[in-house]
Amino acid sequence: MNQSSRSFDYSLRVSARARHVRLAVKPFQGLEVVIPKRFPKKKIPHILQQHEAWITRQLEKHQHSLQETTLPDSIFITLTDEHYTIQYKSSGQPQLIQQDYLLILSCLNDEQGIQLLRNWIRNKAWEVLSPKLEQLASELGFTFSKTSIRSQKSRWGSCSSSGTISLNDQLLFMPAETVRYLMVHELCHTRHMNHSPHFWHLVESHCANFKQLDKGLSKGRTHVPDWFSRSLFC
Repeated sequence: MNQSSRSFDYSLRVSARARHVRLAVKPFQGLEVVIPKRFPKKKIPHILQQHEAWITRQLEKHQHSLQETTLPDSIFITLTDEHYTIQYKSSGQPQLIQQDYLLILSCLNDEQGIQLLRNWIRNKAWEVLSPKLEQLASELGFTFSKTSIRSQKSRWGSCSSSGTISLNDQLLFMPAETVRYLMVHELCHTRHMNHSPHFWHLVESHCANFKQLDKGLSKGRTHVPDWFSRSLFC
C-alpha cells in the first residue's frame, strides 16, 4: 500500500521564459509553481509529490512569515520615535480617525483594517519623508525635481534620470541614521546615475560610515512590522 502524499496550497504562474517547471517557497507568499506555456497542469500534483520533502522543509523554514495577518494593537514609527495606540470598532463606515497618538479604526474585517492602516502609513510617509528629503537636499547643496512615495517590496529608494526621487513608505520603521544615508544615496544619484567610484566618493563625503549603514539597509525589512510585510507580499 502506498503512503498518501501531502497536498500543498500553491500559486501558479505561467511564464513565457520558463523552459522547465520551477518551485519556490517565498516568505509571506508560500509555495509558487512556475510552468512554461502549454505545460499540462494535470502534471503539477505529481511534481509536488516528487519534491514533497523539500517543499515541507521550506514551508517549515518560513512558517512564521506564512501565518495569517492580524491587526496590530499599536504602531511604532521608529524614524520619529512616535508610538500610536490603535482602538478598533467593528461597526460603522470603514474609516481611520487620528486623535493625537490614538488611531480609532472602524472596519468590518482584518483585511479592510490593514488597508486603512497602510493608507495611514502612506500619508504619514508623505508628512515625514518628503520634508526630510527637501531639508537634507538644501543642507547638502543638491537639487531634485520631485518626490514619490511608494510601498515597495525590495527597493528602499530610487532616483530617475529626470530627478524624481522615490522613497519607500516603510522607511518610517527604520532608524533615522539609516534613512539619512538612503536619502544621501539617492541625492548623489542626481549627479551620478551609476555606482562608479565618483558616486561612492560623493556619498562618503556626506556620510562617512556609509558602508556600515548600507549593510544595515540590506537587512532593513527586519524593522518592518509583520502585519505590513505580509500584506505587502500576499
